Amino acid sequence: MPSRRVLPLLICALLLGGCASVGMDTPSAAHTEAFERAARQDSMRSECDWGVRYAPVAPEGASVAQLQAIATARLAAMRLAPAWTLAMPGGEARAFTDSKEDRAGLQLLLSIVLPAMERYPAGVFAQTGLRHVVLVKDLSVDGQRRLAMPAPEIDSVVYADNMLAAMCPSGMELRVHHEYYHFIEYRLFNDFYYRDPVWLALNPPDTAYGQGGATAYGKGFQNLGHPQPGLVSRYAAYGPEEDKAEVFGWMMTPAYAPRLEQWSLTDAALSAKRQLLRQVLGSKTASY
Repeated sequence: MPSRRVLPLLICALLLGGCASVGMDTPSAAHTEAFERAARQDSMRSECDWGVRYAPVAPEGASVAQLQAIATARLAAMRLAPAWTLAMPGGEARAFTDSKEDRAGLQLLLSIVLPAMERYPAGVFAQTGLRHVVLVKDLSVDGQRRLAMPAPEIDSVVYADNMLAAMCPSGMELRVHHEYYHFIEYRLFNDFYYRDPVWLALNPPDTAYGQGGATAYGKGFQNLGHPQPGLVSRYAAYGPEEDKAEVFGWMMTPAYAPRLEQWSLTDAALSAKRQLLRQVLGSKTASY
């Protein structure tokens, strides 16, 4: 979820070419330490089906320029365009270079993000005003490392590698859909934090939300599934905006959707929330 302090975003520069710098083939001690830290901090590791794998989008060793060309073509088929850099107040994002590490990182990121976006029915992105998918090496907001965030001010969603190889692959796909739903919500209500009375009325009487998704960062948080009636995950309890995005993310991710469906059989509130979000998605396309 975006930080309130860094919005709106200021600049999104579209660069389709690869960079020329070449990195080290052998990971440094700092890189190894960062990789291990990312694995420990992955909030989705406890709920991960580690058997789920995503097919590479290109042969091993494909250059960053080749990977960017593949992404450009596949996004164009969805009437979307990539962006490879991002500048924003309070945040930092670095572009991919043509190092071995960056080639592998971009390959993995694309292997998850592209099929995730291709799961949507035709017309959804145009109906919601999404125009760009920003793909960067890493992303931080107010010092918090992020894997994804919405940027409706520039008609974009942002996805970052950030040591993704250390993390749950299907957990990253869930994040792809989760952040896109924040984008949809902003376009529906012009507010990331709209307290939708229709949604709130679906909750069991004892449901209490926290202080927003940003407060979950940096605490070794594990996003366990279905912690109580009406909530698909622990992260959903951090706010109604996260509740909506979590149900949507679980609904749209094949590795998680069966669990949501199963819980919905005996959880009337969760079933109603799932159905409401299906209706929201359906309202943006005639084919859903």
